Amino acid sequence: MKLVVQDAPALKSVIDAIVSLVEEGQFEVKNDGLHLKAMDPSQISMVSFTMPKTAFLEYSISEETRLGIDIGQLSNILGRGKKGEKAELSTEEGRLVVRFIGEKHKRTFKVPLIETGDKIQKEPKIEFKNSAKLKVDAFKETLKDAKLISSHVRLQLTPDTFIVDVKGENGEVKAEFEKGSPDLVELNTHTEVRTTFPLQYLEDMVKATSANSVVTVNLETDRPLRLEYEIEGARIVYYLAPRIENE
Repeated sequence: MKLVVQDAPALKSVIDAIVSLVEEGQFEVKNDGLHLKAMDPSQISMVSFTMPKTAFLEYSISEETRLGIDIGQLSNILGRGKKGEKAELSTEEGRLVVRFIGEKHKRTFKVPLIETGDKIQKEPKIEFKNSAKLKVDAFKETLKDAKLISSHVRLQLTPDTFIVDVKGENGEVKAEFEKGSPDLVELNTHTEVRTTFPLQYLEDMVKATSANSVVTVNLETDRPLRLEYEIEGARIVYYLAPRIENE
């Protein structure tokens, strides 16, 4: 196995999108690219990661395999990569080899692969009919506002508006993005849906996004949320269980 990425910091950004929720997981190295599906320790959220072979400068495998990896440790190692260096991933005698390749200069890290169990998680089978695409910077700022009030946020879609509504002991805050807003790229819904989620998980999900990127939020009343975006050629999909409210 030899997987090479043109820019080491780019691979760090991709892995950070995973480690924001899960510290370890089992990567599937398939013919079409790198995959991972993992639940966070609380079993409240899930991340589904796909990095197609076209996102790599070089993608060479002799057979499909699974690699148990301490993702937190991998993120820390990739943090040592510098702009202009390539990042190469390979395996050697039960270890993951991370090599940074610069101009006439190489650095090599070798860390043990870990046992994570044989079970590969499956994505929830939910039909989403309602979605909103919005600029992540605006969403992040709205979550910061919400954090001043409560640890939970209610997300709501109407045919004309995406709403973040928060009520708590410290007061209330409400952000509304109407159709035509430069921050609301797209809105698809023919009914009104609303569900409440833990705020910290939403913050963790968008933590690794780059400025001006767009996130897609899929929402159904009292069903798990699906949030997805692309980063450095990879596709990240998160699922988050709702907080069921008794009104």
